[in-house]
Order: sequence, then C-alpha cells, then structure tokens
Amino acid sequence: MAGKKTRRAVAEGGLTITSLMDAMTIILCFLLKSYEASDVTVTPSDDLKIPSSSALAPIKSTVQLIVSQSRILVDGEHVVNLQEYVDDEGRTTFEVPEDEKKGQLISELFNNLDRKAQDLKQIHDSTGLTEAEFKGQILLQCDRNLPFSLIREVMYTAGQAQFGEFKFVVVSTSGG
Repeated sequence: MAGKKTRRAVAEGGLTITSLMDAMTIILCFLLKSYEASDVTVTPSDDLKIPSSSALAPIKSTVQLIVSQSRILVDGEHVVNLQEYVDDEGRTTFEVPEDEKKGQLISELFNNLDRKAQDLKQIHDSTGLTEAEFKGQILLQCDRNLPFSLIREVMYTAGQAQFGEFKFVVVSTSGG
C-alpha cells in the first residue's frame, strides 16, 4: 500500500505562558523599583506659623529642625529655649540667649546636630546603602514672624555641623 497516506499526529496547541510571565515579572520589578512615595510627616507645633509659597518641591525624609517663637527642636527633641524681647521699634521679637551662643554659633544646637550627622554617617558606613548616605540635608521649619538674624544663626550653626543643604517647609498656595 504504497499510495496510502499516513496520518500525522495533530499536536494540540496549548498556551504556554512562561514568556508572558517572565515579561510581567520584569515589568513588576521595574515598577516596584521606580516607585517612590513621599511619606514625610511634618507636624508644626502650636506656636509655629509657617510661611506660604507656591513652590512644589517634594519633601524627603531628613533631619527636621523646628524654630518656633519659643524654642528650637531637632527631630521633635527640645534643644534651646528662645527669649522674647522688644526691639528698638517696639516690636516683639525673639532671640537665642547670649549664654547659649559663641558668636553666631548656638552651642547646644551645634552639639545636637553634630551628633545627628555622626549617627547618620555611621548608619551609612555600617549598612553601605546609598539611600542612607549622609548628604547634609536638613528640613527647616521656621515661624514666619521670626527675625532673619535668628534664622541666619540657626543656618550658620547647622552649616558648621555639616548640614549645608536646607529645605524650607512652607504652606503651599495656588501658584500663578
């Protein structure tokens, strides 16, 4: 029976999803790696009136320095009390007591920030994570009624403690 046709075995075409699963896994890993949530909680104290701005820069988690009308706090921890006085024009203003300063350097604030900088550097050295690298960033919350001379002293002190990149917290307004 030379003229007889032989039947071919019909292979059933099953759906192989291995390559599709590989592609989905790669996409999922990419999305998880590139996802960044800004989860920074900023809680102003009762005696702090934050200034307004139309800037839209995101906040990153860093050391928080709060300068209110009555005190200076670092990461919620009390550092220095401010004293209230009346200036030459009869306005009430605030300053760091002279016994707390060495020139423009606020001693106790410097000690606290320097300790924070050393701790952050040690965390980076022990973990090796690039996310934990000390970059000298500080999140500064200042009352809008404070004199610039006080803010300058606080910034000078932070700079001397290796915090040179300042991020100011402001209340967002509709920009124009």
